[in-house]
Amino acid sequence: MAMSDLLHPIFYFPWFVTRLYVDSELIRGPMGHALCKMADNLAFISSIVSTQTLILIAVDRFGAVVLPLRSSLFSSKLCATFILTTWIVAMVVILPYTFAIKLVEYQGQLVCSIQSSSHANYLLALTVVFLYIPVALLTMLYSIILIQLKSQKIPGEQSVNVGEQRARRSIDRSIDQSINQSINQSINQSINQSEKY
Repeated sequence: MAMSDLLHPIFYFPWFVTRLYVDSELIRGPMGHALCKMADNLAFISSIVSTQTLILIAVDRFGAVVLPLRSSLFSSKLCATFILTTWIVAMVVILPYTFAIKLVEYQGQLVCSIQSSSHANYLLALTVVFLYIPVALLTMLYSIILIQLKSQKIPGEQSVNVGEQRARRSIDRSIDQSINQSINQSINQSINQSEKY
């Protein structure tokens, strides 16, 4: 995940800052075309890999907290496979976008843009699948983890509370004795008054 997080600032920010201040791509020709595709693609790949990694981390934590007696969901060999899979999935998913983005001249300036509306719909679908659904899944998993942790008793808490429990019992006994004495006195007084009449 750290590697994917580094891709974004290394490749995307220089391109973004250039567009922000110059309002045009600086490099023309095949190299400009390649940089246009690479900057956008690596930014998307980085985001997709980070999202998938966060989901894998949440699933691992979910297994550790909610199902603690089961063996770990991810072994070390399986972790390497999952890491490789996240990168492959991100690269395959972004491949159609690679062919759709082009370096074109617009109003006298070079701009990276998507050439068809179907690819815009594809990006919308990617946003739903790799942003909104993962955020909902992460929220659900961490909510279940939080509920599970809140419902568990803290080890050693009961032994610390033993003194408090004894003190409460002592207070409860003294309150009970006071109430019993009050009731007995009331009864005795009423009996004594009834005997007078």
